[in-house]
Amino acid sequence: MPKAHILMLTPYLPYPPNSGGRSRTYNLVKHLSKDCWVTLVCFGRPDEKAFDLAPLREVCDLTVVDRPPSPRTRQAAWLSLTSAKPVTMRLYHSRQMEQAIERLLTHSTIGLIHVESFYMLPNLPKHLGVPVLLSEPAIEYIAWGRHAKVARPWYMRPGIALEAYKMRLWEPRAWSEATVVGVMSGVDQEIVRQATPGVKTVLAPNGVDVDYFQPDPDEGRDGRTAVYMGDYKYFPNTDAALYFTQEIMPLIREQRDDFQFTLIGKDPPPDLLALEDDPSLPVSVAGLVDDTRPYLQHSAVFVCPLRSGSGTRFKLLEALACGCPVVSTSVGAEGLGAVDGEHMLIRDTPRDFAQAVISLLKDPALGARLGQQGRTWVMENHAWTRSAARLREVYSQLIGHEDPTLHMDAREKAAFVERLQEALEEIDRQEKSGQ
Repeated sequence: MPKAHILMLTPYLPYPPNSGGRSRTYNLVKHLSKDCWVTLVCFGRPDEKAFDLAPLREVCDLTVVDRPPSPRTRQAAWLSLTSAKPVTMRLYHSRQMEQAIERLLTHSTIGLIHVESFYMLPNLPKHLGVPVLLSEPAIEYIAWGRHAKVARPWYMRPGIALEAYKMRLWEPRAWSEATVVGVMSGVDQEIVRQATPGVKTVLAPNGVDVDYFQPDPDEGRDGRTAVYMGDYKYFPNTDAALYFTQEIMPLIREQRDDFQFTLIGKDPPPDLLALEDDPSLPVSVAGLVDDTRPYLQHSAVFVCPLRSGSGTRFKLLEALACGCPVVSTSVGAEGLGAVDGEHMLIRDTPRDFAQAVISLLKDPALGARLGQQGRTWVMENHAWTRSAARLREVYSQLIGHEDPTLHMDAREKAAFVERLQEALEEIDRQEKSGQ
C-alpha cells in the first residue's frame, strides 16, 4: 500500500532545528516520513536558506518561498493601524506561497494538508477537497495579550494589545475553517473549545529527542551556575531574560555572591548583549551555540522565568531530558502537566523564584533527584516517537477521502465531529492501557 502524501506548511525553514518551532517541525517530519510521504512548503529568508539543508531534504520534498525581512517597529505600527488583520497574517500571506501550493495540489495527489500556525491558513485555496489539520504551537492572542502587560518600553503596550485584540478575532475564525485543530496541551484545548464551540481538537504535543538529550554521567554540575535559552527574536524570551537579571538575580546574589548566569540562543538583542558588558553583573551571553547539551548537562539549574507567551516549552523538555533541574514560572510550565516539587520547581514571585534557585545551588542532592525524576517523566510522556505516533493516528482517521466536512450541514458536521472524537478517545485509552 503506497504511503499517504502529506502537504505540510510552515512559516519558517525548520533547519537547523535551533529554536522551538524549528525543532518541532523537523522532528515531526523526520518521524512521520517513515510512514508518510511529506512535502514541506515553507517561508525562508536568505540567511536561513544559506544553511546546508541536506538533512531536511533527506526526509521530505522541500519548497522554500522567499519572505522579506520583518518590519521595523515604525513600519509594523503602520501595518497594524492600516488593516483589520494582525500584522502576522499579512507577513505570512503571499501570492508566491499561494502559487507554490496551487502547483502541488494540481500535480500531486495530496491526502491531507498539515498547517503550522493559523496565520498560514489564508495561503490555501478557498475550496479544498482534502482535510486540513491546523496545528497551533501557541495560542497567539493569549501570547500577545500577556506580553501587552509586561512589554518594555511601556509605550509599546497599546500597539501590542491592539494586535492581541485582532488575533482574538481572526485566530478562532481560522480554527473554524480547519477540519481538525491540533493543540499542544489540555490548557490550549480548552481555550480553543471555549472560543470556537464545536471545533474538533486533538492533542498533538511537543516532544524531545531523549536519545540526543541525555545527562553526562562523567562530569558533575557546576554549583554556581544557572542557564536560560531561547530564540530572542521571540519577545517573551528577551523579557524573561531581563526580568531574571533585573528582579530575581539580585536576590540570589544576596546569598550567593559567586552566582553565574549564562544566556544561550540566537539573536540576542542589544539589551541582552549589554548585560555581558557590565562588569558588575555575572552574566555571560553565549548566543547561538552549536550544541546546547554541555550547558544543560553541567549547569546546576535551568531557569525559565517567562511572564508571557503561550504553548509548551521545548527548552524545559530538553533541560529535563539532560537531567538538569528546572525552576519555572507557571506560564513557563503551562500545559506540560509537570508537578511542582516532583518534576521541577514552579514559582511566580521574584523572591520565591530566587529562593528556589538558591535551594538547588545549596543542595546538589535535591537537584539530582529533581533532574532524575524530570528525565523519567519526559521519557514517558514527551518523547518525539510518542508525539509523532499520535499524529499518525489522527492522519489515519482523515486520509483516504475528501474533506468529510466539506459538504455537510451543521447537524451532519456535529455528528461527524462526535464520531471522530470517539475514535480519538479510543486512541487515548489504548495509549494509557499500554503504558
